[in-house]
Amino acid sequence: MNNSINIAEILIVNSTGIFCLLFTICSRYVNKTTQKVGENLFDRMVVLTIAVLILEILSFLIDGIPGRLIHVLQYLVNAFLVFAVIAMGYIWCLFVEFKVHHSLKRVRRKAYALAIPVVIDLSMVILDCFGAGLLFSITHDNVYARGRFSWLSYFFVCFYFLYSIVAVHIAKHKGNQIHFFPVYTFVLPCVAGTLVQGMHYGIATGWFAVAIACLLVEMQLQREESFVDELSGLYNRKYLDFFYRQMQMKKYTYVYGIMMDLNLFKKINDTYGHTVGDDAIRTVSRLLSHWVETPDMVLRFAGDEFIILCVNKTQNEVTALMDNIRKNLMEYNALKKKPYELSFSMGYTKYSDECRSLDDFLRDMDMKMYEDKEIFRRKMNNT
Repeated sequence: MNNSINIAEILIVNSTGIFCLLFTICSRYVNKTTQKVGENLFDRMVVLTIAVLILEILSFLIDGIPGRLIHVLQYLVNAFLVFAVIAMGYIWCLFVEFKVHHSLKRVRRKAYALAIPVVIDLSMVILDCFGAGLLFSITHDNVYARGRFSWLSYFFVCFYFLYSIVAVHIAKHKGNQIHFFPVYTFVLPCVAGTLVQGMHYGIATGWFAVAIACLLVEMQLQREESFVDELSGLYNRKYLDFFYRQMQMKKYTYVYGIMMDLNLFKKINDTYGHTVGDDAIRTVSRLLSHWVETPDMVLRFAGDEFIILCVNKTQNEVTALMDNIRKNLMEYNALKKKPYELSFSMGYTKYSDECRSLDDFLRDMDMKMYEDKEIFRRKMNNT
């Protein structure tokens, strides 16, 4: 066994990380009825970290033990450990993309370009299993040794970390409201742990730092969860209060609010039952999330009422968005995927200093929306 390895320290540190992550992932599934894409990606990060912490203990325990079986096991275990470094960075970037833009289509598009380092690293790991010694090698004494291109793994990880930081800053510059996702919460602990372990082989700080970073991100996700409506998955009224305070502090150039009321929602409930009514709310939420792009935000205000907050948009762009939503709803209804038809009454207003409170802002939107609702009712009565 390599004398520079402190097995007792590795067992304590990695076991602590495993316990904390197991507790975290188990607690997340208590009374959990649905799973979002972002949560799925984060869970993969947690599971990968747990697997690496376990296999890292095994790798250090068998390091230098003679035997053909141990030799093969060393290659398999360390191949996984080396590749896991890049895989973690890759999943992290996809997670950041989804949390920033909330677009599965964008995540799928970015996944191909971001996978290039993964493919390169995987190819080198496979070659190393046949003795190439590019990223790592196992000596005849079954001792792990870094390869001549082991620095490439750290380079790729740095690329992924830098990409995530740049992606968040670009999104913020464009007006995206990323309040509960400080990217440095994950990146800084990982960088610190990776640097220490990279400079001193035998000290297990890299993946333990990843475990700590995952716990910190989980804390941020739990905070964000309190601002999300359970039925629709959209931001809720509590988030509206939070964002209004942000508006007052940051004084955005333009903020428009669009209030939307689902027409004939009571009829849907009375005709098909409340289960179908809930389905209508989820359907509307999904459609609006797809049609409304960041930095604009969709909220479920109450019942069948929704609000879209348009940041730094002109009045013409806001009315164009409303027209686009009406057009898309007509096209969706024509597909007859549901037993009911969807339509909105909408009204918008611009936030100004004259709005002395959030209630003033909401009241203006509600008055405009009510005017549109009256037009819809008259049309229904004339048919």
